Amino acid sequence: MKIGVVGGSIAGCSAAILLLKEGYDVTVFERSNTSLVGRGGGIGTPSELIKQIKQDGLIPDDFSFFQINRMPFIGKNEDYEPYGKIAWEMPMNFHVFQWNELWRKLRNNLPNKYFKGGIKITNSVLLENAKVELTTNKGKKEQFDLVVFADGYNSLGRSLLFPEKKLKYRGYVLWRGLLPESEILEKSPLKDEILRLSYKNQPGHNVLYFIPNKKGSTTTGSRIFNWAAYIAVQEKDLNEIMTDVNGRVRNGTLPPGKLTIKIENKLKHFLSKKIPEHYADIVNKTTKSYIQVIYTLDLDSYYKNNMCLIGDAGIVVQPFTGSGVFKGYNNIKDLIVSLKENNSLKEALKAWNKKQLITGKKLLALGEQMEKAFIWEQPDFANTSKEDIINWWKASVTFPDNFNYGGSSS
Repeated sequence: MKIGVVGGSIAGCSAAILLLKEGYDVTVFERSNTSLVGRGGGIGTPSELIKQIKQDGLIPDDFSFFQINRMPFIGKNEDYEPYGKIAWEMPMNFHVFQWNELWRKLRNNLPNKYFKGGIKITNSVLLENAKVELTTNKGKKEQFDLVVFADGYNSLGRSLLFPEKKLKYRGYVLWRGLLPESEILEKSPLKDEILRLSYKNQPGHNVLYFIPNKKGSTTTGSRIFNWAAYIAVQEKDLNEIMTDVNGRVRNGTLPPGKLTIKIENKLKHFLSKKIPEHYADIVNKTTKSYIQVIYTLDLDSYYKNNMCLIGDAGIVVQPFTGSGVFKGYNNIKDLIVSLKENNSLKEALKAWNKKQLITGKKLLALGEQMEKAFIWEQPDFANTSKEDIINWWKASVTFPDNFNYGGSSS
């Protein structure tokens, strides 16, 4: 079977490697003609998933990461400066790492002859012979038995298959930054944990954790602070915050180095008043911060006419679920199983679609639960008891059976 994969990021490279292992004829089309390294900061996923990815041979055993064992819920309180008051520490079993490192390892594991960089797909149609014809920006046409769109939340494939489905703005953005540990003079108490910092009487929260540096080092002094601040922004104000240094209004993402000094200083001033001094100092010393607008999107199907969607090209879920890597990997693993178990491509896609919708909608429900808890109805961790925080968490969030952070909530 000849399979075309549109998108050469994490989901696309993962799909191609796994499909090649099964003997399929695979071609990946990536619109960028340069390395995708530098496009992402820290990301995370349940530890068990990284173990599975290693077992499948997608990444080597020396893949660099931090093991996360706890998630402290912290609030700003003058009596507990500069680190804030910890309301409760939730046990976790989670890996965090550099997006760049994961993509680089995957890309290195995908032979160049299967990867076509600098090729943008502009159209995809089903022909009378049941083949899918892809058209490139250079006018070239190529036919495949199956096309897998792994082209992210702004997916061309989704817009072609289901043009009625539109991204839904969630009312907040994710402002992110990276800072070398060496730029903070005092020793940080941050260890094997992801901090959740509440904003007193304001929607949103801040996340902070260590990731390895560009060389993969996790030793003290060489680590990177990765912080991410969820900040409520009314839709009418999006254009102002997403206008870059050249006056161009960006759609969805404002890349590092493009945020105006005026907006960056405004955001830093806001956080300085809301989070403990030590963590505000990390944010204030960060340069080249960047912004992602948070969207979701629901679907009624993951496929149509021998074309299917994986990863963020499918159902789009809020990022604090930590399910980004999980979605794309499990989509393609399930597709391979379905192709083996069914006699025709049509039957395989139908069976595969049913399972993807169940998982995707459960993750979207998880995202909406966490959004309500962490953005709109988050308690002030500095003035809430441990017992109340535990009860709040248990009442607020229910994980799907096959996706969990691990650890005990007692």
